Amino acid sequence: MKPVSICKAIVFPPRRVQAARAFTLPEMMVSVLIFSMMILAVVGVWLFCLRWDELVCSKLGASDVSRMGFDTLASDIRSAKLWQIGNGAYTNFVALPNETNLVGNAVQVYANSNITNCFTRYWYDSTSNPTNWTLYRNVWTNGVAPTDSQIIAQNLTNLDGNGMTFHAEMYNGSLSLNLTYKYVVCTTLEFCQYQYPLTKVGPGYYYNYYGIQLKLASHCPN
Repeated sequence: MKPVSICKAIVFPPRRVQAARAFTLPEMMVSVLIFSMMILAVVGVWLFCLRWDELVCSKLGASDVSRMGFDTLASDIRSAKLWQIGNGAYTNFVALPNETNLVGNAVQVYANSNITNCFTRYWYDSTSNPTNWTLYRNVWTNGVAPTDSQIIAQNLTNLDGNGMTFHAEMYNGSLSLNLTYKYVVCTTLEFCQYQYPLTKVGPGYYYNYYGIQLKLASHCPN
C-alpha cells in the first residue's frame, strides 16, 4: 500500500493595517515654533542686508558726488595763475585787501593775468535755506556772466561752528595776510545729508559726521 502524502496549507492570519497617526497638539506647537523661528531669522537677515546695502550705497554715492565736484575745484585752483579770496555771490564779488585776514565766502581764480574779464568764481550761498548751504561755481567769459551756476556741493552745514568760508594759509598753517606770497586756499565742508541715496547725517541717524577739508595751492609759476 502506497503512502499517501498529505499537504496542509498553513494560512497566516491577515496583517492588521496600522492606523495612520496625526500630529498631537504638543508636536504641532513645537513644529510651528521652529518654523516661526526660521522665518524670523530669514527676515532678520534680509532686513540687515537691506540696511547694509543702503549704507554702502550712500557712501558710494557721497564719494562719487564729492569726487566729481571737488575734482573741478581742485583743478581750477591748481591751474590758476591768479586768485582772490573775498565775499560775493552770483553777480558780485569784493576781494579782500592786503594786510587783512583773508577769510571770505567766495574765491575767484584766473587762468591768466586778466583779472577783469575771464575768471571762475566759487561761493557759498544760503539764500534758499539758512541752515542748508550750497557751494556754487560759475565761469565768466569776456566779462559776460553765465546763464546759470553749477552746484558743486549741497546739504552743507557746520556742526562744529566753522563758517562756510574760504581762507588763505601760509606753509606753516597760519592765516595769510600778505597777497605778495602764494598761499594755500582752504575750505571745510560738513554735510547734513548724503545725496545719492538721500541719507541723513547727524545725531539719531546712521552717521554722526561727514566732512571734507580741502587745502589747495596753485601749480602755476609766478
